Amino acid sequence: MSDVHHDFKTLASDCLQMQILFGAFTPDQWGFRPRTVVVHGESGVGKSALARRILLHWAQGELYPGMFSYVFFLHAGEVQSRRESSFMELISGEWPDSPAPVMDILSQPERLLFVVDGFDDLDIAFKEDDTHLCDDCAEKRPGSVLMHSLLKSVLLPEASLIVTIRHMGVENLQAVVTSPRYLLVEGMSMERRTQLFLKHMKNEHQKIRVLHSVVDNHQLFGECQVPIVWSLICQALQMQEAAGKSLPHTCQILTGLYVTFVAHQLTPRDDCRRCLSLEERAILKALCRMAAEGLWSTKFVFYRDDLRVYGLTESQLSALFHMNILQPDDPGERCYTFPHPSLQEFCAALYYILEGLEREWEPHPLFMENISTLMELKQISINAHLLQVKRFLFGLMNKEVMRVLENLLGCPIPQVVKRALLHWICLLGQRANTTAPLDFLDSFYCLFETQDKEFVCLALNSFQEVWLSINRRMDLLVSSYCLQHCQYLWKIQIDVREIFSEDEATKAWSMIPQGLQIKALVDEWWENLCLVLSTHPNLRQLDLSGSILNEWAMRTLCIKLRQPTCKIQNLILGDCGLTAADCQDLASVLISNQRLTHLYLSTNNLGSEGMNLLCRALKLFTCALQRLILNECNLDVIGCGFLALALTGNRHLTHLSLSMNPLGDDGVILLCEVMAEPSCHLQDLELVKCDLTTVCCKRLSYVITRSKHLRSLDLAANALGDSGMAALCEGLKQRQVSLKRLGLEACDLTSECCEALSSALSSNQSLTSLNLMRNHFSPEGIMKLCPAFAHPNSNLQIIGLWKWQYPAQVRKLLEEVQLQKPQVVISDGWYAFDEGDRYWWKN
Repeated sequence: MSDVHHDFKTLASDCLQMQILFGAFTPDQWGFRPRTVVVHGESGVGKSALARRILLHWAQGELYPGMFSYVFFLHAGEVQSRRESSFMELISGEWPDSPAPVMDILSQPERLLFVVDGFDDLDIAFKEDDTHLCDDCAEKRPGSVLMHSLLKSVLLPEASLIVTIRHMGVENLQAVVTSPRYLLVEGMSMERRTQLFLKHMKNEHQKIRVLHSVVDNHQLFGECQVPIVWSLICQALQMQEAAGKSLPHTCQILTGLYVTFVAHQLTPRDDCRRCLSLEERAILKALCRMAAEGLWSTKFVFYRDDLRVYGLTESQLSALFHMNILQPDDPGERCYTFPHPSLQEFCAALYYILEGLEREWEPHPLFMENISTLMELKQISINAHLLQVKRFLFGLMNKEVMRVLENLLGCPIPQVVKRALLHWICLLGQRANTTAPLDFLDSFYCLFETQDKEFVCLALNSFQEVWLSINRRMDLLVSSYCLQHCQYLWKIQIDVREIFSEDEATKAWSMIPQGLQIKALVDEWWENLCLVLSTHPNLRQLDLSGSILNEWAMRTLCIKLRQPTCKIQNLILGDCGLTAADCQDLASVLISNQRLTHLYLSTNNLGSEGMNLLCRALKLFTCALQRLILNECNLDVIGCGFLALALTGNRHLTHLSLSMNPLGDDGVILLCEVMAEPSCHLQDLELVKCDLTTVCCKRLSYVITRSKHLRSLDLAANALGDSGMAALCEGLKQRQVSLKRLGLEACDLTSECCEALSSALSSNQSLTSLNLMRNHFSPEGIMKLCPAFAHPNSNLQIIGLWKWQYPAQVRKLLEEVQLQKPQVVISDGWYAFDEGDRYWWKN
């Protein structure tokens, strides 16, 4: 790696970020000054180098001037490996001249700063029982106890600490330190990474496409903050470029890059042999097993004793690899780490392949246990490192990758591994209703790594419903690839976050020379996803609720939904930030796509302008829409006017929900004018919380009388009052009424209207469902209604009432109604008894 690594000699200023430490101990706005500062970051970003430079900058008077009299650097792993000693002896050993003024040093502990580098190396300290801690600087104790005592502020509690740690160890540290301040050390800047990629990619024709692929692959670009990973990726790309492979595609498959790099490092030095010998294979397997078992126990630092447990020596590893696959993690070379956790994750995945070579006909011990349930599979996904191992394992099933491995190992890879992986994915498909979006996306990433269409189709054969959360641009590419192979998929929910906004990926393009820019991959990938959705032969419901879609993204989606190949019937776009401008594109879909019958647009600020554009489409005979949900869309009386014109002569729309819009009485009166006409085929109208009063009730009563189609009317949460109820009752009394379902929850009704309502119910034979919840009925009022509920003419089956709010005498009368008519249900869960697909978007 020396050729590429040469460029990192000048990267210290990028990686160290000394400026984050200047205010590390400054009191916050509440006056709190931390005693412990935790410096965390990815492995390899320069935390240890930063820790050592603290001493230099302090000694030069540039850092913490006047705050500390003495600053000590302690390497955690080195201290832990020491024999028993006192803390006095420990700091004496760090003193440049002998003897150290120990008593003077310890006389003012509040002026001491200890820089503890590599908390991750303390594989024992944080597990120690607090009863064994030490508070005496002169007492001799094991190094791990001294470190634990210092970190827990039992030893020198007034002293200040700066502790470096990798991201994955922060959780362990939280159980040790008290009220720390956390500072993040980032790696190479985005600008620096971009510049280096442009410099090192030789192929002028591919370099820009490669840069796009790398930047939009959030995982790959993120790991390239670490110089050694950047070096690994560059070497792998250069080797694949030399082999004539398509680099933009290669950058999207992480496993392929790691296989290329590791296989090159493992290539036998003996030219007579083309594959590893059995002895070399055994050494590789032992190393990979140590990597796997280390990940299961969250261990990333290995000691010489660990190597001996696995039968490994430094000389064996040096002979097998062209590089130091295990690098010294302390000055005394007593502990080792993989150059980066991702290499440990890759080696862990490789272990299961090597294990399978010897146990082909036995149940395969993937992840050291027999994964047979969905819960076990989810537990793996909780750990980010095991999650990456799983993805690498799927990637190792890639046909091209398998050929590389088979050539390297000198034998075929058994199919038992593939069968076990297939079983995992099938578990998710069988439990779609209990599977979280991240689990679906994780399985898609795993399958994407294989790039094996036959295997992916087989794995996704049981997937009929999918729920995805698209938070990164790469998620688009991965989702498109897998969704096109879900041949039985009929329902999908996608939550698209801010992938179209400017982030570090878009900032990178400013560094590309003029004339070399190409279309952003996020645009291309979104178009591909929309194309997959619009051409899927079995997809019937698309739910994008809560997604953040800009105007271009929405227009692109609508263009695809207009195509004759689109089979989607139900489209859900609730709370998508849609505006009137988006309604123009949606209107074009309604005109062109006659398969689209259900549209949900709630919680979008469409306004009257948006309503006007939609209604232009609703008026046309080519619009086949049957159910339209416009709850909380900021519609007013003007919007109702447009809607009323659209309903005139529309024979398809049967269900309309306008709840939580400020329609007012005037708006509903406009709708009533049309609904009373025989040409209006509306069957279900939801007007919950629409600022209605008594004023509109006479017109609604007239509609109830005249409409032959209206079956359901929900007027909940409107201040209709008793006089409004009386007006409605006049309509309910009529014989030709077709209304079956009436919602009157929270309508300011009192016992004054119960006599009129009782009379109407006694003569009405069509009503089967009535909601009277959250009104102000007295026991006497309910007693007036009970005879109507039990009347032979009444066909009520569901009555929305909370029986337990009334005294025993009233409850008894209600129970007698149910005894006389066993089919009658009196319950406070009125909405739970809805039949059919009235609330189809919730199913």
